[in-house]
Amino acid sequence: MYVYYLSDGNGESYKWSNICTISIGIAKGLEHLHTSHEKPIIHGNLKSKNILLDSSYHPHISDSGLHLLLNPTAGQEMLESSSAQGYKPPELIKMKDASEETDIYSLGVILLELLSGKEPINEHPTPDEDFYLPNFMRNAVLGHRISDLYHPAILLRNGIDDEIQVTEECILKFFQLAMACCSPSPSIRPNIKQVIRKLEEIIH
Repeated sequence: MYVYYLSDGNGESYKWSNICTISIGIAKGLEHLHTSHEKPIIHGNLKSKNILLDSSYHPHISDSGLHLLLNPTAGQEMLESSSAQGYKPPELIKMKDASEETDIYSLGVILLELLSGKEPINEHPTPDEDFYLPNFMRNAVLGHRISDLYHPAILLRNGIDDEIQVTEECILKFFQLAMACCSPSPSIRPNIKQVIRKLEEIIH
């Protein structure tokens, strides 16, 4: 039974072991869509509000491929809504078809959400902040604001009750993977198998 949405958030979401469980689960769900059928199934609307979690933080991806079942106008409205919420990559600005690469971009935004505890779109940025999460994180690196890359509770929750211990090196590698997924160029984003392999390396 799924008990809440990933977008709901709570203190337990900042346990590194839960972040790992959620990340790997979403990635494997996306792998199933992209590789387990004769033709890849493109989600097209991947976002935290479409991720359901059970009591053990195992995720379930909902609404996969829904945009393909709608008429063109409704499908376009769904993609526009995804854009407004911060999950649509640059190449979809002109409303080209969703693809495996656009799903990877959306996954990257979700990974950044998990790591930072921030919304994909900051509706009230300060003058020196970018409203868009990937840009905010990129600017944090350029400004050497490393503490902005992750929610402080991640390290605070890193106690003996957490099944997987976390180091700043792990956090940095997780961040680098998320940013690779959010690359403005679709051709240099990792594919889903590469994402899973990298996540497993970071976790283990």
